[in-house]
Amino acid sequence: MFDLHIIEQVIQLWGMGRPDEQHQLPGDWVKVAMETVFLASLKREEDRPVQVSVALIDPGRFDEKSRPGESIVFRFPQHLHFTVDALVKIAPAFDPVTTALAVWSDNGDPSGMEVWGAIFTSTRGRNRFDALPFPLSAPDVLVIASRKIGALTVFRGDKIIARFNAGRFSQPTPTPFTASLMGWSLLKVIKTHPEFQKYGTKYWRTYRDLIDRLLIEASKRGHGGTIIWIPEARNQTAQRWIIPKYVLDQAEDGVPLVAELCAMDLHYRKRMIEDDPEHDTVSVPVVEAAILECKRKIIELIELLAQMTRIDCALVISDRLRPISFGSMLAAPVWRGDTTFGPIEEETYSSKHVNLSRYGTRHNSAVNFVGKCPGTVAFVISQDGPIAGLTWKDETTVYWWPDCLSKSWLV
Repeated sequence: MFDLHIIEQVIQLWGMGRPDEQHQLPGDWVKVAMETVFLASLKREEDRPVQVSVALIDPGRFDEKSRPGESIVFRFPQHLHFTVDALVKIAPAFDPVTTALAVWSDNGDPSGMEVWGAIFTSTRGRNRFDALPFPLSAPDVLVIASRKIGALTVFRGDKIIARFNAGRFSQPTPTPFTASLMGWSLLKVIKTHPEFQKYGTKYWRTYRDLIDRLLIEASKRGHGGTIIWIPEARNQTAQRWIIPKYVLDQAEDGVPLVAELCAMDLHYRKRMIEDDPEHDTVSVPVVEAAILECKRKIIELIELLAQMTRIDCALVISDRLRPISFGSMLAAPVWRGDTTFGPIEEETYSSKHVNLSRYGTRHNSAVNFVGKCPGTVAFVISQDGPIAGLTWKDETTVYWWPDCLSKSWLV
């Protein structure tokens, strides 16, 4: 099913930086694991798509009692044959975001692979907006996960090393928020915020991570949709090309929450350095509680915005993170310029043309809108694929990034 070349690429990416042979995996094992997970993802259990994560890991690697810093292990007294039917039946018992079924073959034959237990692979607690840090690190094993029909993501520990979606194999690239002109499209507007003048790059990084988390939450809902990001200064012009359905007149800005988190984080760090534990035992816990409350409010804002993308058409937000409308149609005239894949590095301008005829109305409407409205940014969320990012380059070109979450673990 999977071409040998794809399997060889996965093995190469897995073994990168591993000179010792003990961590090498047989290609036929990887092939069987990928194909079994892929076929399971095409099934439905109780009318729901099967979502599952599988880790190739030797049961002998773990002692009976887990040592601090290692993932929690669940063992099955009776091992299960590693088959599509077995995955379909057992997968609903485990959240693929936090737990992977542990698979191995004691006799070295891939046909003898068995599910011997499950391991905790969660990366929660590592995101800027997670309430509490999580002390356990993801195990350094090969994990093959599927959360969408016919789509696979391959991890080395908590890092994505490959994706397979819509018949296309791809390696991860840096998110365009941090390593491309898309980040600059946002940043040049963010630099005009008074909050940026006060908190500098801390404010930008927090804002950027909020957008990233918004896309993750919208993708998790599996509906598809479009998010249009409009600078307040260009809102009136851009509204000419938007037919709103549900307008939000009194929605509050989300930026004050970002600024509040920046301020409290700086205060917390200062108190950690200055506090004398013998004379002051109150201030740090109080600040910690305030930070947790602020993070809760930010997550609730993100979830609110992400849920609005479930209504067909577009969610429109301002650069101040204020929801303007949702269920809105984009009605800009057809873009007559070029649409090219955006460069990953700012100095790299050689890009390939995007064939828009291969995409549907949602993507084409976003291209038309961005082409007509300089300064805006569009994110097009596919129901069963990646999130495309679009931004205006000049009068003749719209940049297109095919995967804005290429390194994100969907938590």
